Amino acid sequence: MMESAETQPARSDELEALFPDVEGVAVYESSSLLQDVAPHPAEAAFISKAVDKRKEEFITGRACARAALASLGMEPVPLPVGEGRQPEWPNNVTGSITHTRRVGHEFIAAATAFSDRAPRRIGIGLDAEVIQPLKDGVRDMLLTPDEIAAVEDLPVDQRETAAIAVFSAKEAFYKAQYAITGAWVGFGDMHVLGLAQSGTRQLAQISDLEALREIEFPVDCRQIVRNGLVISGVTVWTRL
Repeated sequence: MMESAETQPARSDELEALFPDVEGVAVYESSSLLQDVAPHPAEAAFISKAVDKRKEEFITGRACARAALASLGMEPVPLPVGEGRQPEWPNNVTGSITHTRRVGHEFIAAATAFSDRAPRRIGIGLDAEVIQPLKDGVRDMLLTPDEIAAVEDLPVDQRETAAIAVFSAKEAFYKAQYAITGAWVGFGDMHVLGLAQSGTRQLAQISDLEALREIEFPVDCRQIVRNGLVISGVTVWTRL
């Protein structure tokens, strides 16, 4: 399965910088969906009944992921869908795929990494969210009361981006921790600190969720704002 030069995923130094503590990380992205490309035969069943747009998102995300794996010297293996709907990565590799859409722009990227702190386990999460207003009911579901208060303390022109930054940080954290715990974590289990600053924020656990006890806290989340998106990268490690 080959893509043309115009549609091949491209490696992104900017997105790899979201994971500065990880050796052996590769992030590939595509700003458009791959069309008229067949899925990997071992993955075809997972999208056989999907609409065309969903198939293109799936194929493009997997193409980015296999490009990242290849850059790390690995074979372009299939990445089936796991029980939690997450990609199943090869042994000793952790990874994350994100995709989002806004008018006139598609964004899909994949990150993979080897663990370089054996015997500690690693999880990485990559997320991209469109900067847009959140309805009050949605905001109250995604943000804790303290996070809402922190957003409201910011200048008016920063609040929309800050609210999406909280959402994206939690989504990236969820993907990262799931690689280790395989557990569901709610938006109210975590609190995002540092909304008044840019670049790096921290996530603190605010619940007694047992699944998170093996993860080292606080967790850093690095973010960039680009093309109307907040893009977040989170790395989690098991405790020593």
